[in-house]
Amino acid sequence: MTDHQAELRKLWKRYCKASERWSEAWAAQGYTGEPPPRPPFPEELRGLCCGAKTRAGTPCKRRDLYASGRCKLHGGLSTGPRKTRTP
Repeated sequence: MTDHQAELRKLWKRYCKASERWSEAWAAQGYTGEPPPRPPFPEELRGLCCGAKTRAGTPCKRRDLYASGRCKLHGGLSTGPRKTRTP
């Protein structure tokens, strides 16, 4: 990952945290009245892709990203606990 991509991912995470705070503030109001001002979406994040390597070795081009900066195929939600071997 290049330095530029790393900076974009950090900016993406900051934007997601700001959006989360916005949602919490609106929920605290009881979703009544005018919603608080939403944080502006940074223009440099438009078109941000997942960027993880696919099995074919090419970068993933999905744009539906989680707060982690990855798509649901490359670092999304957990699939649940795994069985562990006990001696």
